[in-house]
Amino acid sequence: MVAGTDPRIAAIVIMAGTARPGESISMDQMKEVIEQQPGLTPEEKKKRLDEHQAMLRAVVTGGDVSRYPKEITYPWIKEFLSYDPLPTIRKVRQPILILQGALDRQVTAEQAGMLEQAARAAGNRDVTVRLWPNLNHLFLPAKTGTFSEYSTLETSIVGDDVLKTLGDWLEMRLKTKGTK
Repeated sequence: MVAGTDPRIAAIVIMAGTARPGESISMDQMKEVIEQQPGLTPEEKKKRLDEHQAMLRAVVTGGDVSRYPKEITYPWIKEFLSYDPLPTIRKVRQPILILQGALDRQVTAEQAGMLEQAARAAGNRDVTVRLWPNLNHLFLPAKTGTFSEYSTLETSIVGDDVLKTLGDWLEMRLKTKGTK
């Protein structure tokens, strides 16, 4: 958001960045959670999704949220649910590095391409996307990328390959801009 309005920003890095409004992302995440719950009938799954959608709609539209957890009323929640990142990325003229784990189930991998496409379509020619096939939302090695897998991951340290890619890209772009 800042880079789209401040030319003093030399470059940006987006790690597991969203390309869709938060309401859509929240619905996808809820579908993921519901699908992992054993024993739910299709009708129960639909009911839970409908309830989640109703809660999100109430937040976004300023409806009655009194029956929902108080956390849903935090201002940043409404901002996240309502915010569409594509109009913002179209304003960014600085170099952009988009990093994404292919196993990310919180911000799906295709969103990296959506961000790239929107930035390029708006005239930004310096957009780099790097996708790691075996990394999750946390940029950690994973088998499935599901939330339930987080507690069993073998490491909590982002790999040198990710850090080297990020560091090398920044060094190259910032040298080009004449800054350090």
